[in-house]
Amino acid sequence: LRLGGGKKLRERVVHKYFHGVDTKNIPQIVECFHSDGAMIRDVCSLKNQEVSYHDVGKLATAEFLGERCREFLVAHPDAKVMFHHGPTCGRGRNNNWVYAHWYEEGSWSATSQGIEPDGSPLTVQGQTRFLVDDDLKIKEIVITRTFSGWEEMLLTKGQ
Repeated sequence: LRLGGGKKLRERVVHKYFHGVDTKNIPQIVECFHSDGAMIRDVCSLKNQEVSYHDVGKLATAEFLGERCREFLVAHPDAKVMFHHGPTCGRGRNNNWVYAHWYEEGSWSATSQGIEPDGSPLTVQGQTRFLVDDDLKIKEIVITRTFSGWEEMLLTKGQ
């Protein structure tokens, strides 16, 4: 990374990820992740309610993360990401974390994963930290968020 430009380059990776979500470009989303996959820690997941923070998380392939995003976008075809605070790299030397405070709007208007839509509005929001390595790929995600009705149904369906 060129001297002094690393933070802006890391922010661009996260902007590229969110742009892929907005444009439903799954290959673009997948391209943002490290080839070995990324550790994802969904702090608010319904499956993590009785798990300590250090035990939360799993290594997921870039393809899995892209497919999960695709399933969400199938259920919410009009989803649009907006920001309270756009992707911003943390301060200080060697801080490779990019932070974003986002929200999504749209509606649950299509069937995905066998779950029928109920037409409810999509009103989810969250704060996500992305660890962007020197290869400019996302290696870890820590997310604190609310869930759409479709996600709640998907998570309870799997239990």
